[in-house]
Amino acid sequence: MKKPLIKVLLPITALLLSSCSFTDWFKNIFSKNEQGQKEEEQKTDPKKQTYPGNPIEIDIPDSLPLTVGQTKALSISYNPQDTENKVVEWVSSNPSVATYSDGQVTALSVGQSKITATAKNRLGETIKSECNVVVTDPSTISKTTLKYTYDDYCANSAYPFDNTPLVGNPKLLVIPVWFSDSDTFISMSHRELVRDDIRKSFFGTNEEAGWRSLKTYYEEEAQGMIDIGGTITEWYETGESYEVYASDSSGGHKTETLVETASTYYFNNSSETAQDYDSNNDGYLDGVILVYAAPDYDSLGVSSNNLWAYTSWLMGLPDLSNPTPNVYFWGSYDFMYSSGIKAYERTELSMYGRGDTRHCVVDPHCFIHEMGHVFGLQDYYDYSGQHCPAGGFCMQDMNVGGHDAYSVMAFGWAKPYIPTETSTIIINDFQSSHDMILLANHEVDSPFDEYMLLEFYSPTGLNKFDSDYHYNDRYPLGPKQVGIRLWHVDARLTYWTGAGWSKTLVSNPTRGDVYHAMSNTYYSDWASGYSPLGKNYADFNTLQLIRCEGKSPYFSNNAIFGYGSSFTMNDYADQFVKAQRMNDGKSLGWTFSVSALDETSAAITVTKL
Repeated sequence: MKKPLIKVLLPITALLLSSCSFTDWFKNIFSKNEQGQKEEEQKTDPKKQTYPGNPIEIDIPDSLPLTVGQTKALSISYNPQDTENKVVEWVSSNPSVATYSDGQVTALSVGQSKITATAKNRLGETIKSECNVVVTDPSTISKTTLKYTYDDYCANSAYPFDNTPLVGNPKLLVIPVWFSDSDTFISMSHRELVRDDIRKSFFGTNEEAGWRSLKTYYEEEAQGMIDIGGTITEWYETGESYEVYASDSSGGHKTETLVETASTYYFNNSSETAQDYDSNNDGYLDGVILVYAAPDYDSLGVSSNNLWAYTSWLMGLPDLSNPTPNVYFWGSYDFMYSSGIKAYERTELSMYGRGDTRHCVVDPHCFIHEMGHVFGLQDYYDYSGQHCPAGGFCMQDMNVGGHDAYSVMAFGWAKPYIPTETSTIIINDFQSSHDMILLANHEVDSPFDEYMLLEFYSPTGLNKFDSDYHYNDRYPLGPKQVGIRLWHVDARLTYWTGAGWSKTLVSNPTRGDVYHAMSNTYYSDWASGYSPLGKNYADFNTLQLIRCEGKSPYFSNNAIFGYGSSFTMNDYADQFVKAQRMNDGKSLGWTFSVSALDETSAAITVTKL
């Protein structure tokens, strides 16, 4: 008990040895407290207020990004809110760059200007608030169309993969699967209700789903580049118990056979043909989805983990005249529902549920995540459970929010700004604009390369629902703060040489026999999914969130680069495997700072070293 006492006494001892006495020190502290109290009384005591109708404080945003010719509102707030006298003088430090009039700031030319709001407080003193306005010319840089997408990656993979086409009008064949004992979980009187919920989850309107369906989610994210069609078939009767499909090995083989037999059954008993579901004419069905009428293994409390949600490939030969299934995903109906009474209301018999329908009608989160794999994406969570490299809050990580900027770009649904010299670039919120900035130490023409990627994060669009509501009370809740989300992407490709995987990495998937060299899974003795190049590459991530501050595993306000934040490789060396260098061993050759920021856009100054 003596060590804490010594720690408390040390500051007092230091004061006794200083130039002022211990008594003088206490007098000084009390004097400052008394002065602060008097200042507060002057602000709040009506008898000491010369101008009682004036504000105590005024506040305008710290910064405002604008492009030449653009006008934006500049808000002002008063303390107290019911201030009567709102006489404010507005001044622009550089009126040739930006001017203020009637609550609006207009950008006239490239540069910076400080807009200052000045007023008198209740004591008659001058108070002010300042906004740094940054104006850029958008004509000085344009977005770059990259050469390749996941369509190219899947078509040239070392494995006989295919994917649902990323543009045009792909059609999904969704087959509800009924086991001989499914009526243990779903009553016969409610099974059509459940089938209709499957329809809502995949093809319903936003109103029907209560948030998004798989179709509306991806069509919003693709911004008009894709129109997903398809069919929810009648229940396919297997005539077998769900337990036959439960084990990871034999059940997995049964599932593969079921994909083929159920697909064939549909086309043999329908006016539609398999060719109707091969929109890119590659000899494979665009995508087959089996939703089975049994709970997932975790909800059942069993270890037979084929009863889960996953995506896989049959890897058979294509057939142009009679397209065959290849890519498929398999998932339980219970991912659509919250457990408990919500699930019981839909099934009449059971309360199993893996989803969250507290704030929506049906929950398609899991199905949307699996569809990301059907389009070609990897998982971004760590199978070994050691780390959270992508921060959790993106759809291919923990099933929440929109997709990250890399994934959307690799789908071919977004184009980056790729600066070649020091400049200031304004990007708008990613959800509405798909704006992003790509910084690299070499020329980049493919998403399958190594670089830094900046997007303007906002809790809007596809991020809004999972920022408003805490999904299942255990997945990451999206931050409410806006700002820059910074990614370190290393999507370079290895390729099969016949003798093994090449350690000479490429960015062009049409080289053939390619596969992702990196993943987001770290090496462990038990988990698979790390780099095919072995454990020496297992610390390199395909997609890594660079946190601005803090060490939280999840994406949070602290991870966001806000106004005034800056990035250099030196400052963030501890978040890179090779410290001040990229995974390729070279310096990035760029720094950046957030020069201005509002709720919808940011001005980013990128500096070439």
